Amino acid sequence: MTYLWKKMTNAEKNLLIAKEVLKFNCFDTNEGLNWYRKHYDLGQWRYCTRLSDAIDLSERIIKDISINFQVLISRDKYECTLVKSTEDRTPLFKIEGSTLPEVICLAVLYLKDIEVN
Repeated sequence: MTYLWKKMTNAEKNLLIAKEVLKFNCFDTNEGLNWYRKHYDLGQWRYCTRLSDAIDLSERIIKDISINFQVLISRDKYECTLVKSTEDRTPLFKIEGSTLPEVICLAVLYLKDIEVN
């Protein structure tokens, strides 16, 4: 399945990350989904808009793999390149976006083989 990132709300983007990337186990029941929504409404899990949450997400995902995030910041865009942490430092993927949390989330989705357009 391919997700249309630009058409998704921030809440939908964050839910996608919680459910498909981090695999929160609360989504197995309606009660768990309600628990997620309640905590989300209180300000938890703002991966695509809050930098500290996006950094936490990236650290969780890359802790066991040999990948580095390289970030380039300009006046009106952010660019994130995933690079192998080996000697050859092979670039794997490059994404641009309007915010740093957004490009971090898109890079993480790429690493988890979740297609976004």
